[in-house]
Amino acid sequence: MSKKRLFVLFNILLLGFFLGLCAMNLFQMHTIDRLYRVQNNLTNQLLDKEIQLEKLNQSIDNNKSFVVKNLEIIVEYDGNPLFIEDIESAAKFYISDLVGREIISIDGEMIYKIFNNRLLEIEEKQINLTVKYIIITETVTIGIKATE
Repeated sequence: MSKKRLFVLFNILLLGFFLGLCAMNLFQMHTIDRLYRVQNNLTNQLLDKEIQLEKLNQSIDNNKSFVVKNLEIIVEYDGNPLFIEDIESAAKFYISDLVGREIISIDGEMIYKIFNNRLLEIEEKQINLTVKYIIITETVTIGIKATE
């Protein structure tokens, strides 16, 4: 084989290698994007838990009464499952101040008015929230039905 033929074969091999890398990247892009979203969601959850822990420690130091320790948002939504995480994080944003407060001082009607018939805009879609139930204990649980 001549040097020219070896050079052409090497270039074809190199081109095939790069095309294979590009094709593999295109097929794996969806998985990488999903993993990035999961990592972002877990990071946000970690930050929320750290803030809750700090508020709980402050509340325990201040008094010995029953306080809200956790927030739980249960979303019923038939659309894109990725929107559920966005709806939950928006809902937690509105009531994040409840963590560390005394249970006696929490007004359920206020929570109802915050969420019932609230419109959220997520990726250019209008999501309407309706409150199904509110349970106020050491864990405030709010059931929300979301519709487009």
